[in-house]
Amino acid sequence: MDTNREWELLVTVPGRYSMETAVKLLTALEQEGYKIKDKSWKTKWYGDLVEKGIEITCGSLIFALMCSYEDIFIMRVSGNKAKYYECCETLRQLSRESS
Repeated sequence: MDTNREWELLVTVPGRYSMETAVKLLTALEQEGYKIKDKSWKTKWYGDLVEKGIEITCGSLIFALMCSYEDIFIMRVSGNKAKYYECCETLRQLSRESS
């Protein structure tokens, strides 16, 4: 993962840790056909989802999702910026629905 890029706050889950919400987002993305190679987020302790990041691929777009306490962060690794921002908005909406 390109460490020169910066993480952006995607959503804050008020009053609780964000891992369960992030897992719901990753599950929804997986069901929509997004590719997630690192399956460590499915383990009891959420693997690299916490404080490191999980890469997600959709066509030429690659981005990463990470949790830290009540926050979920996102980072575009490569691909079309417009598609990335569209994906961000979709994930924000999904997180509101699952909170």
